Amino acid sequence: MKYGKIRIEDGNFIFSKHMMMNYLPCKDIIWAYKRKEGVEGGAQKQYSTSLLVIITRRKKRYQFEMTDREIQNCIQLMRALNPQMVTGFPQGSRIPMQSLPNTRDLGALETEDGRHILPKRLLRSGSLYHISITDQDMLTHEYHLSTVVDFRTRMECLEKPDTIIEGVQYHEIPIVDEETLGITRSGSPTELLRNFKEIPEEFMLKQYESLVHDEYSIKQYACFLDVLLHQNEGAVLWHCSAGKDRVGVGTALLLCALGVPKKTIYEDFMKTNMYLDKEMEYMIRFLETKMIVDNQVMDKIRLFYRVKEEYLDIVFETIKKDFGSMDMFMKKALYMNPKNIEVLRKKYLV
Repeated sequence: MKYGKIRIEDGNFIFSKHMMMNYLPCKDIIWAYKRKEGVEGGAQKQYSTSLLVIITRRKKRYQFEMTDREIQNCIQLMRALNPQMVTGFPQGSRIPMQSLPNTRDLGALETEDGRHILPKRLLRSGSLYHISITDQDMLTHEYHLSTVVDFRTRMECLEKPDTIIEGVQYHEIPIVDEETLGITRSGSPTELLRNFKEIPEEFMLKQYESLVHDEYSIKQYACFLDVLLHQNEGAVLWHCSAGKDRVGVGTALLLCALGVPKKTIYEDFMKTNMYLDKEMEYMIRFLETKMIVDNQVMDKIRLFYRVKEEYLDIVFETIKKDFGSMDMFMKKALYMNPKNIEVLRKKYLV
């Protein structure tokens, strides 16, 4: 198949560079996506350019100017020749699934040094309880899921156990060692709301502080990063109940280790509010059939479905207060010395 000066023949991606023909085996391409440069339309009549970007197993990056149709056809053909090749540019967006509203691919998030997280390797999520067959198939066939890390307590796991997917390895790494109302989800929604007596904002700030101050929680996050360090093939998915608090902090720590800037970390953290919005609306309608949903109850409901930037602020402030810097926290608390960090980045960045 020919695309301008580029062609795909006998399983090779063939292109000319410096007056020489280059033959790149499609099986050596690990990621391909479309990139746009410039601005379409507008008063200045600027024009955009479409580029096909391909990245090889040796972490070499190539880009070629092509039409949108050529890029689409080219990627489809390369994917047929190499089913393991990942495509697209998710930028930490939600994976469109039937039963999991807050499952995201951290792929394509950019680091401080201009590298990107490889898509379909690092997935954050809420509970896998009653995951649909269609969603299971998507995770196993499209994302090649091989490892699940469960951040929930033993009680949460017993009440709503993960659906076991064949061929996937499971790790229980509870981030808190007791049932913490608001962070964990043991019990019915009405019981949780009636038993909750504290001021929601103050409570959540204390809980987020404890996630990076409590010795047990820190040790568990270190275990989580160790799982990622020893992961070889396929995707790793980590989850708690809603995928916002324990997962939110764990993801922020991972992104710090990978060298992702704080602005991007906060953006990823806050996406929870958008993805859990419909879940919160459903819960409000359900609770209205059981109790009076006044402003006080609404504040408690938001506790289960909303995050605030202040929650992540307290995480970084606590780390700085206790350890002096994120680098020292990584090294002393999470056992992520420079060598381990380099191994982690080599595994997941391109």
